[in-house]
Amino acid sequence: MFRRSIKSQLIICFFVLMLPVDAFLIVNNGYAKDVVRLKVSETYRNTLDIFVGQTDRNLQQINDYLYKMSVLDSDAGLLMSFPYGSDNYVLTKIRLQNKLNRDIGFYNLIDTIFLYRENDIIFSTTAPNADKYRSTQQLLKKDVRQFVDQAVSDQMLAQDKWMLWHDDLVAGSDFLLKLSEVSPGLYMGAMIRVADILDLLSIQWDYGGIGEGAIYRQDGDRLRERLGVPKQESGEGVALDQVRLQEGRYQTVTDKKSGKRYLLMNRPSGMADVTVSILVPESYLLQGLSYFQKVIYFVEFGIVFIFALYLFFIRRMVFKPLQQLIVGMKKLSRGMLDVRIKTNQNEEFIFLANTFNNMAEQIKTLKIGMYEEQLRAQKMEFKQLQAQINPHFYANSLNIIYNFAALKDHDSVKRMALHLADYFRFIMRVNRDSISLGEEMRHIENYIEIQKFRFPNKLSCSVDVPDHLQALQLPTLSLQPFVENAIIHGFVNRRKPFLVEIVGRQFSDGRQSFLALTIRDNGAGFAPDVLERLNDRAPLPQTESSRLGIMNVVQRLQLRYGEAAAIEFGNQGEEGGAAVLIRLPLGEEAGIQPEGEVAHV
Repeated sequence: MFRRSIKSQLIICFFVLMLPVDAFLIVNNGYAKDVVRLKVSETYRNTLDIFVGQTDRNLQQINDYLYKMSVLDSDAGLLMSFPYGSDNYVLTKIRLQNKLNRDIGFYNLIDTIFLYRENDIIFSTTAPNADKYRSTQQLLKKDVRQFVDQAVSDQMLAQDKWMLWHDDLVAGSDFLLKLSEVSPGLYMGAMIRVADILDLLSIQWDYGGIGEGAIYRQDGDRLRERLGVPKQESGEGVALDQVRLQEGRYQTVTDKKSGKRYLLMNRPSGMADVTVSILVPESYLLQGLSYFQKVIYFVEFGIVFIFALYLFFIRRMVFKPLQQLIVGMKKLSRGMLDVRIKTNQNEEFIFLANTFNNMAEQIKTLKIGMYEEQLRAQKMEFKQLQAQINPHFYANSLNIIYNFAALKDHDSVKRMALHLADYFRFIMRVNRDSISLGEEMRHIENYIEIQKFRFPNKLSCSVDVPDHLQALQLPTLSLQPFVENAIIHGFVNRRKPFLVEIVGRQFSDGRQSFLALTIRDNGAGFAPDVLERLNDRAPLPQTESSRLGIMNVVQRLQLRYGEAAAIEFGNQGEEGGAAVLIRLPLGEEAGIQPEGEVAHV
């Protein structure tokens, strides 16, 4: 029912129309974001490729320098030929020290250059103060042997690859290391702090909210931040300890602490086992799209708001008058003929309301006319029934009186005349529509007593009607025609005593109380074809004109009570005899509580 209403169809149509629009806006918004990410990532990727490529070229130049020093420098080749501590050894060492001090200034990335042989280290560093110089000296004394062993075991001496090393003695802890073998037992190496590379990277990426640069190991662990710059002051301060170093243009990651989303681009170095990454906040990338998104939300909200106003207007101008019309029609269908509709919304509904009111008035007039016509039909049926009963019964009664008079049985004549007078007195004064059940029983008693004069010692009647039901009102002559029909058609075996039983009970179906009256006899019962016609309310053949009285009763009860009244005809099975069950509805004014259910015939 909800799906068929105009209101529900309007709402469904609105959402059907709006869903494609919303889907288009959402898809378009997502497409715009993807385009921005793609274009920005291409620009940033090119810059990242340039930075990593330049860094790799610097590392390669340092490799070339180490190779030339190892192969071409005469002092480096002669150092191992002099005994340790000799004058020539010391002079050669001094010349090498001067060369290292000179050459370290040519390479911006180099932090320390050193020569190592057993028990001796020659190095030069860009340390700005004495503390850093001492820390570098301590690092070399402590770890240089491990540098050599690691390079030999990993076969890094003959390769261009740089090793990644970690030690807290170096500011920033992480640094790149490259070793070259000058001669057996003599090694030359260079150290580059990762923090220095990050400094160069931060010039481009740690500016305001543009993004942040970072360097990761190949396993995804992030290396230390720039020297002297707290993490919260370095760009966005992204706390991404682990990232997926996957290939591709870009990937989207989320900071676990802040919940912010970032565009991550990776570029592995060809000279060291590190990956340079840049992180760009999506808020910076999509800052121009936020206004467009707000416009989309505003448009959607505006459409919903306009539809709500439109629905309110439609409800007031259409739905409300239409609902009044529907309620009025429902009341009219339930028999509430006084219902009227008042509306002044618009010309169309004023016309519908006036038409409805005129129709209701016509139905009311028509129903009153039909009711009056039914009353007139009931009276005519009743008068017709009286006309059919009186002449036939009157002739038989006179014959009985005549026979008793001829036999000079004066007592029987007096009793017969008394019962006959009461019988016809009842017939003549029953112009009213209803009588009490007690009055109907007394009329049946007079009729039975008159019939007993015709069939002495052969006819009897048993009445079982509680006293509290005697005052109930029912249509006049509702039972007597059935008793008369039983005697006329059931009492065919005149040798066998004939018994007529009348039983009255009250019952309820849970919603309404009913009076059930049963008239049964021990006679021949109904013929099958007659029984079928009676139950189907079909016309009886002309030969069954004597049963016209019970058909008149059926019609009068249907006119009076409608579908609430019921009459069932049947036979009593093996015992024989006819049975009639009459069910009449009781009004609340009866005031009698139900006693139980009554079985059907």
